[in-house]
Amino acid sequence: MNRKAHSTHSPLAVEILHTKREFLAFVGLCLALFVGNMLLEYSAYRAYIAPQDTQEIYAQVIAQYTKHKNDSSYQVLKLKSNKGEIFYTTSKEDIRDISHRFVRIYGKRLECSFVEYLKSCFFVSYRISLLADSDYRRSFRVYIEAQHNEPLIASLYKTLFLADFLPHIWRDLSNKLGVAHLIAISGFHLGILSLVVGGLLGFVYGRFHRFVSYRNKYFDIGILLCAVLLVYLFVLDFSPSFLRAYVMSVCAFVAIFSGIKLLSFRLLFVAVALCLALFPRLIFSVGFGLSISGVFFIYLFIKFSKFEWQEGGILKKFLFLPLWFNTLIFLDMLILVHWSFPYFTPLNLFSIPLSLLFVIFFPCMLVAHILGFGGLCDVLLQWAMGLELDSIEFYTPTWLLVAFLLLCVLAMRFRVAYIALHCVGGSFFIFLCMRFMNLVYEM
Repeated sequence: MNRKAHSTHSPLAVEILHTKREFLAFVGLCLALFVGNMLLEYSAYRAYIAPQDTQEIYAQVIAQYTKHKNDSSYQVLKLKSNKGEIFYTTSKEDIRDISHRFVRIYGKRLECSFVEYLKSCFFVSYRISLLADSDYRRSFRVYIEAQHNEPLIASLYKTLFLADFLPHIWRDLSNKLGVAHLIAISGFHLGILSLVVGGLLGFVYGRFHRFVSYRNKYFDIGILLCAVLLVYLFVLDFSPSFLRAYVMSVCAFVAIFSGIKLLSFRLLFVAVALCLALFPRLIFSVGFGLSISGVFFIYLFIKFSKFEWQEGGILKKFLFLPLWFNTLIFLDMLILVHWSFPYFTPLNLFSIPLSLLFVIFFPCMLVAHILGFGGLCDVLLQWAMGLELDSIEFYTPTWLLVAFLLLCVLAMRFRVAYIALHCVGGSFFIFLCMRFMNLVYEM
């Protein structure tokens, strides 16, 4: 057998769902699960809209913030029921911070369609009562807060580690610097955690492997890592972007030990289909959509950027390649990000080196908080809180988004389309810079 035939029939080259029958069976299963879960959601929706007058809802406050209108202010509460329903309500009373507390709200719902129900509905509250129930993550939050003198800095770390609601000051700064993907916990964080936790598990397991040498060390470590990340997924209360990343990692683990091609768009399709089938509300999650897009562009980079990791020096492996990779992903994501988030400043470019530094910052600060030394970077973060950055707002036009998505589909097969993606992204960035200079500095 010649070398070419041997490589062609390598078990690692087997595509998942490589026959029409397997593909149709999987799609049919996902559709059945999706329809079943949507029927359950619709049944809950009918129960929600059944009362015509006042009613009571029981939920947890997942975010609380102040809004100002016509020289007056009011409190906005974002609520989540035990069924995963999202509600918003307001209060003109100057109530103290009740974030993450459980409440009973007596009031009346506003008109809400089924599609709006899957996103969020508004509930007019007449009376809000605190319940004695406690969030199982409360001790984690208290432990983080105790390590910081500034509550806003503690809130940043609670977002990083527990996927809590991000205060406006950090949300505004992260959007202007283009680093929202670093703060909103996602697959990027899962990848960092996998390297750190996997390394620790490998170190510990390696000391005992000689007693069970018949076991596949990497398989056992993978199972343990998936279990640890599953526990963390529960701690994050099934954060959409982290959920996608976890399902993707489990699919990748199964693929590796099943002789299935790992770096495949079909594998991404399987992970996304499973997430949507089991959790239909993810259809309306912006974070989930951007997370999928990021993985898609990573797959394109791997497919068309031919780098030999074994060749080249340290600068190529640890500086040039990461910078090149982050720059291309930055350009590719720009149009999609501006479809939902309008803020722009040329300082967005700092997101490229900051993404590299975050690989070190995130695990180090996680360990520092576990050991009780979480305030190591508080001075730097206090300085960042005081930054006043000029920015403009610009949403991606619909025609440009559609054209870019079509180009993405073509890029799965044609290199010229992949190169065109970067050209379009780069041109869009130049356009935003010119618009920024014209509007801010009137040049």
